[in-house]
Amino acid sequence: MRKPHLTRHPRMVAAATGLLALVGAAAVAPSQVSAAGGAGPAEAEHVVLASGLDNPRQLQRLVGGDFLVAEAGHGSYDPDNCVGSGEDALCIGTTSKVTRIRDGHGTRVMSGLLSGAGTDGTFATGADGASHRPNGPYYAIVTGGSPEQLPPGMPAYQLGRLLGKWPGGKLYTVANISAFERRYDPDGQGYDSNPYSVLALPDRVLVADAAGNDILSVRPDGRVSLWAMLNHYGPVIDAVPTTVSAGPGSKIYVGELHSEVPHKARVWQFDRAGNKENVWNGFTTVTGVARAGDGTLYVSELFGGACGFDQIPDCFPGRVVKIAPDGTRTHVNVPFPAGIATSKGSVYVNAFSTSPANGFGGNPAWSGQLWQIFI
Repeated sequence: MRKPHLTRHPRMVAAATGLLALVGAAAVAPSQVSAAGGAGPAEAEHVVLASGLDNPRQLQRLVGGDFLVAEAGHGSYDPDNCVGSGEDALCIGTTSKVTRIRDGHGTRVMSGLLSGAGTDGTFATGADGASHRPNGPYYAIVTGGSPEQLPPGMPAYQLGRLLGKWPGGKLYTVANISAFERRYDPDGQGYDSNPYSVLALPDRVLVADAAGNDILSVRPDGRVSLWAMLNHYGPVIDAVPTTVSAGPGSKIYVGELHSEVPHKARVWQFDRAGNKENVWNGFTTVTGVARAGDGTLYVSELFGGACGFDQIPDCFPGRVVKIAPDGTRTHVNVPFPAGIATSKGSVYVNAFSTSPANGFGGNPAWSGQLWQIFI
């Protein structure tokens, strides 16, 4: 299964449509909604550190304690920027951004980035990944796509690019990730590119191309090379890497979206040279991975857990799995989780990662959020 570019995953489209119908049927006023979420299994014990985020995806805890969040935006609410109708509608704008959060307050460090979503702004795709290293620029990776899809005046140069921005500076192109896929097609399955996650290291930037099924390395001069290939599981099932993160001991962790079949996705550990060293099996649609200093692994599962789409809004799909150093697994329920980070024993995750800033159905209780969870 490939992660599409500048379009939304078919399952996500169906989920969004069904969710809105259920929200409308429930007729719940925003003031009546609690974070605990109704009659389904209880959500994780948590503290909301920031809300009103716009489809928040990758999360990084920065040196000094700030958070960096990639927000995929909400496409566009201008009907002139939309093509298709119903579940097939795609509205394109420049609402994606990268936000630095300190004490619950966000500052945009990159903005004006391409975003595509449905008419309601849910399940967007845009700058799904962002990263920053000390004394370096901010980086964002923008989904791939065809310039012909874009409304007039949109920044087509951003498609499939790794973008950079120094504090106070202007946005610039670091490397064309999709062009590498088009030229070399490392997995041999034809051109298909959707850069989705990014990790800034001291000597390079790693980019997970979810549709290309690989991890690419970008040098400071913009040269792109293959860093690692992921597994091909069958005629229509690829690994679909959606997250790349750093852990203790200079290790790199990559999570798979894989398929929507429960417990089929994996998390891989690599060394800095791109060699596979370890693997954890049995996950469902991985969208975030973090490794703590004591060896504990935390994994976000976008559609994991006991709750199905037909239980929304009483219970949302999604959970975070904790794997202790001895292999023991526990989990807590988190609605549609994405990027995850750990620091000094605390665990943070982007919740409602498929929600626009005004929330599912315009309900701010279901907006994109940053949580500290207790697991």
